[in-house]
Amino acid sequence: MNFKTLRFSPLLIFFLIFMPGCFSFRDNDKSLYRLMEKQASTFEINYLEAYPLRWLWYENPDKDAPILLFIHGAPGSSSAFLSYIQDDTLRAQFSILVIDRLGYGYSGYGNYQAIPQQFEAIDTLIKKVNANQQNVYSVGHSYGGTIAGYIAIQDPEWLKGTVMIAPAIDPEQEKYFWFGKLALYNSTRWMVSKSLRVAADEKYSHEEELRTFVNQWDKINSPILHIHGDKDGLVPYGNVNFSLQNIPKKWLEVKTISGEGHLIPFTKKEKMVNEILKFIGNNE
Repeated sequence: MNFKTLRFSPLLIFFLIFMPGCFSFRDNDKSLYRLMEKQASTFEINYLEAYPLRWLWYENPDKDAPILLFIHGAPGSSSAFLSYIQDDTLRAQFSILVIDRLGYGYSGYGNYQAIPQQFEAIDTLIKKVNANQQNVYSVGHSYGGTIAGYIAIQDPEWLKGTVMIAPAIDPEQEKYFWFGKLALYNSTRWMVSKSLRVAADEKYSHEEELRTFVNQWDKINSPILHIHGDKDGLVPYGNVNFSLQNIPKKWLEVKTISGEGHLIPFTKKEKMVNEILKFIGNNE
């Protein structure tokens, strides 16, 4: 799946609905091994026993190097951040952890789990891989950005900082599309891929979930960078105002990407890498 060229046009909607086999938004282990051979850029493929969770892992030769944790949106999988785990600039400075979120990729595919369960699985994983107690910086996009923000609220001892890219965090800013309901109705649910079904399950429970911790953002006790394109048609730019109003000012930095939409981790990857590096450099 080429996330750089993904656009939500009527033609794309047609293919999403009527060609579900083409839109699983995931790569199996065999495909990933082929990719590593082709790109000469290796990483481990692992499965967490305590949860049905697959994770990709690049371990920096420096055992004390910080860990970068990437959390994808919906629909999606670890495939969304493959170019990041292969990025030489990031690999030079960090160990890199990319997950299939619960319900996506090869982590209990098709069975969505709520935000607290997503956090519990990630927390369990970090405690498993972080034997040297390195600093961990999370980077989440879209609904993955929401989970990254929720992790910051929980303030686990391993978290050093958080980058939320186009996060959907304001329940008043949830945006709905008519075609999303096709994955909910029994009469049409069969027409779409499991990835789109679980994305719909997440979408239509998301606003209610956000309200369960809407008053807890002031508990954040570590640096947060909120990056958002001001032309985002999927997760409105108004989510930036929510961050400004609810996250303690001493911890919050906001970066607006002028003229850009929702897919900035993929359309503006070099810029995102630079912003991540600058943020971490300022908060080491």
